[in-house]
Amino acid sequence: MMNTAKGRKRGAALALVVIFGLVLSILAAAVFTLFQSNVRSHTYVRDRIQARYSAEAGVNLAVHMLMGGADIPQGIMPIQFLPEPPAGGFYDLPGDDLGKVLVYVDPNDRNDQVATANAYAIRALAKIGSGDSTYTYGMETLVLPENFSRFATFLNEPDLSGSYSDGYRFDGPFFANGPVCLYSPSSSSVNDVWFYRFSLASDYYVYGPNGSSGSQQTSPQVGNLTVQPIERMLMGAPYFELGVDPIPFGADEVNWQDTRSAAQSGGLYLSAAQIPNNTRMILRGGEYGDTLMVKTGPGAAVQKYFLGGLTNRVIWINNAASDKIYLKGYPNYSSWSDPISPDGLREPLTIGCNGSIYASGSLQYYDRDIMDMDNRTLLGLVIVHGDFVIACDPDLISVGDWPDGMWHIVTNSDVEYDCTVMVLEGEFRAERWNLPKPPADFMFVGGYIVNSEGFTSTGGSSPGGWDTVIYYDSRLMTMHPPFFPQTGRWDTAYWEEQPDLTEYLIGVNQD
Repeated sequence: MMNTAKGRKRGAALALVVIFGLVLSILAAAVFTLFQSNVRSHTYVRDRIQARYSAEAGVNLAVHMLMGGADIPQGIMPIQFLPEPPAGGFYDLPGDDLGKVLVYVDPNDRNDQVATANAYAIRALAKIGSGDSTYTYGMETLVLPENFSRFATFLNEPDLSGSYSDGYRFDGPFFANGPVCLYSPSSSSVNDVWFYRFSLASDYYVYGPNGSSGSQQTSPQVGNLTVQPIERMLMGAPYFELGVDPIPFGADEVNWQDTRSAAQSGGLYLSAAQIPNNTRMILRGGEYGDTLMVKTGPGAAVQKYFLGGLTNRVIWINNAASDKIYLKGYPNYSSWSDPISPDGLREPLTIGCNGSIYASGSLQYYDRDIMDMDNRTLLGLVIVHGDFVIACDPDLISVGDWPDGMWHIVTNSDVEYDCTVMVLEGEFRAERWNLPKPPADFMFVGGYIVNSEGFTSTGGSSPGGWDTVIYYDSRLMTMHPPFFPQTGRWDTAYWEEQPDLTEYLIGVNQD
């Protein structure tokens, strides 16, 4: 009986061992399966992350090459950029295990409607691994050659004899290649100077009514001054920036010659004999095209240049640096609250000259809805050697004007100038900065990019002149007048991940 019991015990123990071994085997298999799954999951996640970074690297490489001077694709269809055609397949990124990329550059469909270069989408498709373990990922960015017209105010040589004080408002990007004076004489910050974006190439600004009595400061809050909106200014870059890279400026630095060449090759090119000193000009819009009206003297016949047929919407006046021309719009305007000016400019246009331009009255767009991105009307003025001047109304100084009222200088009250003005060597100033009295508003719907600022108004007990108002045209963030000069820098508008991008979709026009 005892032997039988022992045998049964041995049999039960053996069964337990077998069962235990089977359970261990199952557990080991489960652990191994889980381990394999984790390894595969880790490998998948690692390769997907690597594919994403490789796609980003491909985009960055293409952007770097474009900024370095690589040929910019023309037309509207996406062009393969890496590897450069006719090479096939993917491009091996420089470095170890960075994978391969396929990169296309897609010009914006509207580039030719505004200028020769406007916006480019850069798409990269990265590939990591091979066979069944191949992973792809897409990335896209939009880059724009930075145009000077995007600035509401640009100063190359800021004047420290005065200051931006209470009541000044800059609702577009402000940039200066040196320090400017900011000041507030009042204890309240309600009306302190306001900036959409404030950038200086200097490491400081001057707090005070002028440079000689001011102090160098680096904070948007000091004394009575609270630069507005202070919540945004305290965030620092990109809203409040000091010590940024300067932007080269001047007739020897900025490529204004392309603007002149565009007028010569497909625009309107006028000689000094055709536009002598003191010529008056009127821009008039029309249903079938805009017209430049020219009168060279009080008794001269009116010459009309139809602009509707221009291939390049550029006028260049090859006058002397000492010459001046008077420019305004056709005198038939409605109020600012009315979005339609019957005879305002209807098409994009750039006017360039060597001498000075005197604003002799309001100049408005036909469609003044500047929030409509389908509104393409933009005016640019490029002045190489002269100044941009607010002309003095002859009635204010009891001097006779031309006999034909349509050609009168009308600057005895508020003036609205819809355009972006570039002055490469001269300044923006008023011809008589103590008139009119009381001061009137000179409002830019756009902005001014100038070497320096002169006097536009006087203060004291009998103020007069012009209070400059910048009403920024937000379309200038992504658009600019035809052939308006560029800074030589590039802006990035956005980054977008496209994990489902394929070799087919990367070359499809997506505008």
